[in-house]
Formats: sequence, C-alpha cells, structure tokens
Amino acid sequence: MRPGQVKELLASALGVEPRETDYAACGCHLRLELAGAQVVDLAGAQVVDLARLMKVEGFFLEFITAVDFDTHLELVYSFTRHQEPLRLQAAVQVERGGFAPSLAGVFAAADWQEREVYDMFGIVFAGHPNLKRLLLPEDADFHPLLRDFTPRPEHGGDVVNLEMG
Repeated sequence: MRPGQVKELLASALGVEPRETDYAACGCHLRLELAGAQVVDLAGAQVVDLARLMKVEGFFLEFITAVDFDTHLELVYSFTRHQEPLRLQAAVQVERGGFAPSLAGVFAAADWQEREVYDMFGIVFAGHPNLKRLLLPEDADFHPLLRDFTPRPEHGGDVVNLEMG
C-alpha cells in the first residue's frame, strides 16, 4: 500500500485527506491536516473509525503521545505498516480536563499507552477498561508533562536551588 492509496482510502471512508510529508523531515509519510492548522482535529468517533480502518488495512498502533500547547492538549497517534513501510500520523485536539475515546478495544497496545498519557498529561480515555495510574502513585494529584507543572518536594524529587549568587 502506497501513501496515495491510503489518502484515497481515508478520503472515501472518513472524509479526511492526509497530506504526504517528507519522512526524513517529520518521521511520517502521511499526516492529517486542516487548512490553516498544523494537524486535523478528528472528532472522537472518527479516531475510533480511523483505528479500525488502519487495523483492517494491516497497520498497527505504534504509539500514542500528547503535546501541551498551553491552550489545549493534542493527542498524537502513529499508525505504521511494515509490509510496505508506511507511517500515518493523526492528531486530536483535547481541551484541558477533556476526554478522548479509548482505542483499547481496537488495539490492545492502546491499553498501556493511554494509561501513560493519562498519567503524564491527565487526558481521560472514555471507555478504557482499566484507566489507572501506570507510573505515578495512585494518589498523585499532578501530571508531570503539563507545562504548568511545578515539582514540589512532596512529588518525591529533590529541591534544587538554581539561583546563582
């Protein structure tokens, strides 16, 4: 399957059209975009539909991560196919404190990856079978990869004075 075939498939099945990218520059062959935006905002149902379609077409879920843009969070999904090397990257904007649908029912690999994103960014994955802390203590009230996170001694780390003088 070539990037052009995946573009046609996504356009006809989901009404979205990814653009081809320079793999060496951005690490993916296809990326979903909107005019004027860097990455397309897929509606929740479309993310699950996208995952199902990718699975049927022989892709696997390589990773899920998130990015904090101050005004919103962005989930980044990477679907990869080894038969003919091809990587599709899709992104979903999520409001702080918002929800995203779980892909754990489509790809078993989403289970731990969604738990890690929940732990580090606080994004709740609706429908996840076991959404609990993966890396942090169960009673943690913070998400360390958010831009506004400020570590405190009670978070278990050392306090370092960076003041010069």
